Amino acid sequence: MEKTLVIMIGIQGSGKSTFYHKFLKDDFVRVNLDTLKTRHREKLLIEECVENKKSFAVDNTNPTRLDRERYIPLAKAAGYRIVGYFMQSKIRECIKRNNKRQGKEKVPEGAIVSTSNKLEMPSYDEGFDELYFVANDGETMTISEWRWEK
Repeated sequence: MEKTLVIMIGIQGSGKSTFYHKFLKDDFVRVNLDTLKTRHREKLLIEECVENKKSFAVDNTNPTRLDRERYIPLAKAAGYRIVGYFMQSKIRECIKRNNKRQGKEKVPEGAIVSTSNKLEMPSYDEGFDELYFVANDGETMTISEWRWEK
């Protein structure tokens, strides 16, 4: 399999982690700040993936171009294919899914709104080789080609 970096994009509760576990977990190392806790640990895991030529998926909100820029140049320089998945991010639905979470997985409603306010549509000119839109109705996830621009 070709070395690939997957970048998940979407507000909390949009289904990023569910998508990872449903579609990516067998082939991609999961890079997630909720589990790693610090950017330093995140950086070390990414460096390990690149050094060992492992595909990895960044399962964070990544709402802005600047957030995504943290990963793309390094992976591009190492010959990775860059794939983005933009998760449908309807605030009401995300809050509803978030309210079903327990413990530390549940985030404050204000955090969801704040991330939504920062959300920037991804673009091929950021360095993506492929971009997809993922619609999530809470039961099924439908993946379609990115149509915002090409």
